[in-house]
Amino acid sequence: MSAAQPLDKVLEASRFDALLLELYGPELMPGQRPVLVSQWSKYYFAAVWKVLLDGASLPVFAATEVTLDARGLPIMLTGKAEHCAGLDALLQQHLQPLVSRLATLGAVAPGVLWGNAGDCLDQALQGVELDIGDLGRLLACADSPLHAAVGLNASGKRQRRTCCLSYKVDWVGHCQHCPLLV
Repeated sequence: MSAAQPLDKVLEASRFDALLLELYGPELMPGQRPVLVSQWSKYYFAAVWKVLLDGASLPVFAATEVTLDARGLPIMLTGKAEHCAGLDALLQQHLQPLVSRLATLGAVAPGVLWGNAGDCLDQALQGVELDIGDLGRLLACADSPLHAAVGLNASGKRQRRTCCLSYKVDWVGHCQHCPLLV
């Protein structure tokens, strides 16, 4: 596990490329960059929802520090400066800048990343008795970029609205909520 680092620094192009290369190896990086950034984002979004469901607030993007595990995956988010106050602030001051930066770094469509955020949130809310901050509204509200990220298919199984691209790497394969498997 690394010490907390400024998120802005972790997401500098050359540094993030080196992180992805170390994490996934030269067989995949840079040829599968969109898939790798998509996969990395899932860990980041899981950390976001953990912070919020634990009752803490999330720092604004520019003030966020991220702790990476030994492999280079995000496991904890902290920050001492300004925090997001409410769901609109969360979207505008943290998630939107993050999605924009990752989309640029990974040459991946923002919709894929928003889908990852929504799928991770939906999974985080499964079995949670109390939705702190009413995060579920992000999935239900039509003007949210996470709206309907996950639904139920005809057989009642959870299914993503957008593909996370994991199927493009053989050892990763289709995610468990893949919309391509109908």
